[in-house]
Parts: sequence; structure tokens; C-alpha cells
Amino acid sequence: MDQSDFMKNLEAAIEAEWTANDFYKRLKEETPNPLFKEFIQHAEDDEEKHYHSFQKLYYQMTGRYYEHPMKRNEFESFEDGVVEALKDELEASELYRDMLLHMPVQYAYEPLFIAMTDEMEHATRFSTIYGRLR
Repeated sequence: MDQSDFMKNLEAAIEAEWTANDFYKRLKEETPNPLFKEFIQHAEDDEEKHYHSFQKLYYQMTGRYYEHPMKRNEFESFEDGVVEALKDELEASELYRDMLLHMPVQYAYEPLFIAMTDEMEHATRFSTIYGRLR
């Protein structure tokens, strides 16, 4: 992975973090379960932090912030949304791991490591929710 690929992945990560934050705001409103709401709120808050830390990293590397399209993930039901969230969190943790292994600058380590480990935690939370729905 060269620096150009890293930057493309960073742009995708910024978009994904914004989209996930928006998605979780809507998903948590679809359940009356306070534990589920707490788990989703935790992920929502983390995604906003990741978004800002990735934007900061992008700025450090380019001198500008990344202007991205405002995508919106839709879901048919709460269960479908939880499954989609679980898949997205697992994919994000793999992306951040790969980016971490090929980071072109040392100061990328902290935001990538934090996001990678948070995504694994979110996957555990969404897996717990999914298991309780079955």
C-alpha cells in the first residue's frame, strides 16, 4: 500500500465514520431496550470521535479537510440494522488494521489504533444485541 492508497483508504474511513454515526443515531431510536440504546449510543459517540480524528489526520497530511459525500445507510428493521452494523464494524476493524500496517507517517498510529480497537468493541456490542434478538 503506497501513500496514495493510504489516502484513498483514509477518505473511505472518513466517509464510513460519518455514515456510521448518522446510522446509529437512527438505529437507537428503533428499540425500547435501554441496554441496546446504551450500546448503540456508545458506538455512535465513538464514530464521531473517529470521524474528527481522521479528519485531523487528513488535514495533517494534506493541509485541508476531506469534503465527502453525505451518504445514508437505510435499514428495513432493527434486526437488519444490527446485522448491517455488525458487518460494517468488522470490515472497518480490518481496514484500520491494514492501514496501521502500512501507515506512511508515525502520527497516524494513534487514531488508527484507537479506531481499530473501538470497532472490535462495537462488533462485540452489536453481536450481543443480535444474540439477544434471536
